[in-house]
Amino acid sequence: MRATTLLRRLVDVTGTRVTGVRFFSDGAVSVEVAPLWRKPRCGVCGRRAPMYDRRPLRWWRHLVVGARVVLLAYAPRRVQCRRCGVRTEQVPWGATASRFSWAFEEWVAYLAQITDQTHVHKLTGVAWATVGQIIERVVQRRLSPDRLVNLRRIGIDEFSYRKRHRYLTIVVDHDRRRVVWAAEGRNAETLRAFFRELGPQTCAAVELVSIDMAGGYKKAIAEFLPTAQVIYDRFHVQRLAGDALDAVRRLLVREAAAAEEDDDEPQAIKKTRWVLLKGRHRLDAEERARLHEVQRTNRPLYRGYLLKATLADALD
Repeated sequence: MRATTLLRRLVDVTGTRVTGVRFFSDGAVSVEVAPLWRKPRCGVCGRRAPMYDRRPLRWWRHLVVGARVVLLAYAPRRVQCRRCGVRTEQVPWGATASRFSWAFEEWVAYLAQITDQTHVHKLTGVAWATVGQIIERVVQRRLSPDRLVNLRRIGIDEFSYRKRHRYLTIVVDHDRRRVVWAAEGRNAETLRAFFRELGPQTCAAVELVSIDMAGGYKKAIAEFLPTAQVIYDRFHVQRLAGDALDAVRRLLVREAAAAEEDDDEPQAIKKTRWVLLKGRHRLDAEERARLHEVQRTNRPLYRGYLLKATLADALD
């Protein structure tokens, strides 16, 4: 087998021919490649166009072979495209504006799904900021063009991605069970950007929206989806019930302490916050005993607990 044939199989990029190879002292391998097509294609629109000139030699980082870093070397041509003007040609192994092959960028994006950006930087040797740029390019290429089509039931929620109140707004399609849109921020203007991207016709077709209780989201929904049914997600509804129950508990403790009543009742309420907030099926024997003591000594608080538990059962 010829060396160039072996290298072409190792590189494994369709539409590419290998013309040579160089070895560097640091262990990296530079594989000289070229597109199989003779007439160059515009790097913007992909149309065939006459050659204008040739740019200097450049390298694209490719997948590692064994313990060696592989670089794809090629001096790209520039073309005179009728539609786009003078542009760098299209190559089959990577984007013209990138210094990494398609396969390498896909590998980085895969690693980013299973670990954080810092570890991806350490594993690949790519700069931390460049890892983020690669992820953005891969996401842009992989976005389904029909992800915003035929939306009927959507969910909107916020996601904290960094300390000090840094949030993303996430929109999901409940019917297809996938994320369809995301942007930094969690206010009305953030969500307005999504609705503007949808357009009036698609917005009018949305029948149901599930959200948390953020006021900014409600304002944007009322503006763009006036006929859609709004449903609050159960987590926030149950949290309101839990907050109300805890407020009742604190009030009863203060009243008992102020009245200087017998210690039996305040002692029964003491250290019951998490017992009252937990689901009944998750209580251990000691916690069930504490709950029974609340039932015996403080009927108002136990009544509040039953109301919270009944709401949780209704939402199941």
